[in-house]
Amino acid sequence: MMMLTTNFPAMPAPMFDAWTGAAKVYRDAMQASAQQWVLSSANIIREHTLRAIINASQSCADALAKNAMAMQQKSMERLMDANQKATGMMGQAFTDMWMGSKATSR
Repeated sequence: MMMLTTNFPAMPAPMFDAWTGAAKVYRDAMQASAQQWVLSSANIIREHTLRAIINASQSCADALAKNAMAMQQKSMERLMDANQKATGMMGQAFTDMWMGSKATSR
């Protein structure tokens, strides 16, 4: 088997330094882009999370307020119903008492 070998000429130091410098420039650009991508993504996530928390809090507060109003309405209905029943009971007792006293006075 025959091996193919290529001998490159030695690169002069200034040219090697230029290639190294160019590689560093590309590395720095890619690093800055990656860092900016990560930070901007984190900002978007933070913003949307905060917005979701605020919206959820507002929605929850609205639901709690509606529930409180409904429960207050139900409470008042129950209280009025109890008041009507108590008034009926007292009226019946007063009528029974009055009719009883009429029957004994005859």
